[in-house]
Amino acid sequence: MRDFFHSPIREYPLKLFNALPLALAVLLAACATTAPENTEPKVPDLNDTLPKLTLDSVLPKVTPNEYCNPSMDADVLYGAGYKLDEAEDYKSAKSCFAMAAPHYTRAFCYLSTTTDQETDKPKAERNRESFHYIAYSASQNDWCAEYGMYATYWFGDKDIPKDRELALRWLERSALHGNPEPQQNLADAAEESGDLVKAYAWLKIIDNTEDTSQLDALKGKMSPEQLAEGEQRFADLKKRVTSKQVMYDEARDEEVAIFSAEIHFDLPDLFKGMTTAERQAFVKAAIAKARDSGQFKLHYAVTQYIIVSRLAQQRYPGVDVLQNPKLVAIINNVNDGLEAAAKKSLAIMQKSYK
Repeated sequence: MRDFFHSPIREYPLKLFNALPLALAVLLAACATTAPENTEPKVPDLNDTLPKLTLDSVLPKVTPNEYCNPSMDADVLYGAGYKLDEAEDYKSAKSCFAMAAPHYTRAFCYLSTTTDQETDKPKAERNRESFHYIAYSASQNDWCAEYGMYATYWFGDKDIPKDRELALRWLERSALHGNPEPQQNLADAAEESGDLVKAYAWLKIIDNTEDTSQLDALKGKMSPEQLAEGEQRFADLKKRVTSKQVMYDEARDEEVAIFSAEIHFDLPDLFKGMTTAERQAFVKAAIAKARDSGQFKLHYAVTQYIIVSRLAQQRYPGVDVLQNPKLVAIINNVNDGLEAAAKKSLAIMQKSYK
């Protein structure tokens, strides 16, 4: 089994969107005089460039499958779609995402990528449908879809003509909505084009505390006047950019969805009796405790910790699973599967706590 969550904040999987071409720096330099970063550009709103779509018009009609049905919580449906997409079961993934989409806008970004894999569908139909998903999601300010709009217009994908000026506007909007990849792209391109002030502002937004080498090197190239201007540009930009805390919370919520879906596949009754909010809060707290403990390095060990913690909560309230070495060993054995881990853990608890 693979460890999908190697860091406290997961990197979002923008699988089909390539990094920015080097030519972007040239184009950004050409566009640099259009408007200051802290003012609204005098151009039509980006949403006005989109096709007029509604939720009803864009949502695909799908049927329940062995993994998903409309009675499931929207976040679990989304998590199920995510896991099925990873397993390349695109048809099932699309059904799950479609059921989640009315309440989980990010699902539309994935509906676009799963539709791209439907090779049994005429290409023109597939491209139109895929574009409509990201266009609708982008209209709802989803940074993933906005980055997809950048890629579509930059490369002329999905039967859409290239429009690199429009692509850059979508790139910046995705960056403003907190997406770290285009933020880094914009910083790199600005530095390459010689706009050190803009590069400085974006690097300060990114705030990479683990590696400050790029920002440190940039400071060495800047005059005191440029540094002062860069600080002012950063302050203005910060007011417009989605905060790291919002992005962190979003990542946590998505993790809860994915972990919950994994558990639902094998142990659908584990959270029976809990409300949606109670289940989400329990899973979120268990993820944090598992990570903080430092005892579980693999993603599926965290999944099994959530399961064992819930079993303990149901049968032996007050028991701290982390204090039982036998339970920790079972949790760290990710080769037997979730059901086997649950059964073995229950047997240990029955012997240990009477």
